[in-house]
Amino acid sequence: MNVPARLAAFAAVLGLAFGAASLAGATIDPTDETAVGAGEHGGGATQPAGSEHASTGSSLSGLATSQDGFTLEADRTSFTGDGPKRFSFRIVDGRGRVVSDGYELESERELHLVVVRRDTASYEHVHPRKGQDGTWSVDLDLREPGVYRAFADFQIDGEKRALATDLFVPGNFQPTPWPQPQPVNEVDGYSVRVASSQPLQAGQARTLSFSISRGGSPVENLQPYLGARGHLVALREGDLGYLHVHPEDADGGDAVSFEGTFPTAGRYRLFFQFKTAGEVRTVAYTVDVPR
Repeated sequence: MNVPARLAAFAAVLGLAFGAASLAGATIDPTDETAVGAGEHGGGATQPAGSEHASTGSSLSGLATSQDGFTLEADRTSFTGDGPKRFSFRIVDGRGRVVSDGYELESERELHLVVVRRDTASYEHVHPRKGQDGTWSVDLDLREPGVYRAFADFQIDGEKRALATDLFVPGNFQPTPWPQPQPVNEVDGYSVRVASSQPLQAGQARTLSFSISRGGSPVENLQPYLGARGHLVALREGDLGYLHVHPEDADGGDAVSFEGTFPTAGRYRLFFQFKTAGEVRTVAYTVDVPR
């Protein structure tokens, strides 16, 4: 079955509503120009279909600063003033030693940092640089007051972990309500529709497909972004439990598909990223997952 037919079938069985909204914030990768290795982004060869990028997300993380003996230690959690702000942190082991080696390439990077304001109105996916002492550093564009959640996503000894901490930007904070579910979002003239293979249900694996068009025509010439045709992060309402999922196939066409499991019922925000014309674009959706 070709991609348009598959998406039509997905839409026919779509049993819940998806929500889209404009998104404040951008994707910034300060290491793109200096990454080493093969491919546009470097850091190693692109993984073939059926390996790293076929992984299935099934559990939420990012609920604590410590997990499995690893702890995220931030140099600062409060940010004031205009312009980009330097954020530095370390991962330490159970004996308090800085972990400087052993990070495994995952989506062509040893560590991903996702920073989201707690009302999800702002989203950044960045890639800090690691110093010789094991300290990771990156400039964050935290423009608006509020509380932000910073997720350090990495893999050691084959185990993925996401440690998180809150960051604070003082000022007059006005929270933005989550948008109501709708299946289509617009970004930079692109229209992105999300559909599910079956009605979503807590604890059940589902395939989500994002189809991209512009001016009514499918967009099939997606550029690789971190070794894949797209990336997806899901955050649970309330505690911002974190789920990072990779595409399940490397086929062409205008659709990017992910298989994952929402472990609990509730409302989630989805952040889908894709690359065209040299720019990484982010679209956000709200989904309701029933029991």
